[in-house]
Amino acid sequence: MNWILKEEDFEEYLLSTEFIDMENPKVNIIAQYCIERAMHAAEINDKNAFPELEAEVARQCYLLVRDEIKHSHDHGLEDVVFKASEVLEKKHALCFGKANLLCALLRSCNIPAGIGYQFLRLDENDEKSPLILHALNFAYLGSAGGWMRMDARGNREDLKSEMLLDGEDLPFKVDPGLGECDVPFIYAAHDLNVVTKMRMYNEVSALWKDLPDKLAGKSILHKLK
Repeated sequence: MNWILKEEDFEEYLLSTEFIDMENPKVNIIAQYCIERAMHAAEINDKNAFPELEAEVARQCYLLVRDEIKHSHDHGLEDVVFKASEVLEKKHALCFGKANLLCALLRSCNIPAGIGYQFLRLDENDEKSPLILHALNFAYLGSAGGWMRMDARGNREDLKSEMLLDGEDLPFKVDPGLGECDVPFIYAAHDLNVVTKMRMYNEVSALWKDLPDKLAGKSILHKLK
């Protein structure tokens, strides 16, 4: 699929926003930690590390969000957490909040990053189950030849994902026969309808019954000066 930038200005994918608050001091500290982990991986010739430092920094950011930030619904955690710095503090979120944090960490490392979506059946075994939005991330890496997708929603026994430079290993593969699809746009911030739903609920159990299922096609980019 050919990915399409939602914003004309490429710089939008490097900026702080209301919810991708990359300038938060705690986000900066963790971003620096990811850089240090990447440098250490290179020093010890970690066989799993990517050869290019930029890509390895992105991988360390990805692994931190995937493995150290719990998926709220998987772990029965009720707080709806959305803002990147708050996700870092609470150490859990749904895919939407995890996508904000990964964006913030990547941008703090000077790696352009965006948010993408898939339309998926809430219950993949039920074709009558509602179609809902699932959020994931894009990163712009020279070593990957441009924009690439990654999904840090978190592994579990029946869902696995990795960050690859030569392809994709996502936890969810869309099934067009079920009406599922990949959204081709790379957003610089979450779509307005997603933000609206995140603001409506405080408890995950309530939000889970009314997950975002439409795209407004518009993001409000609150740049921090």
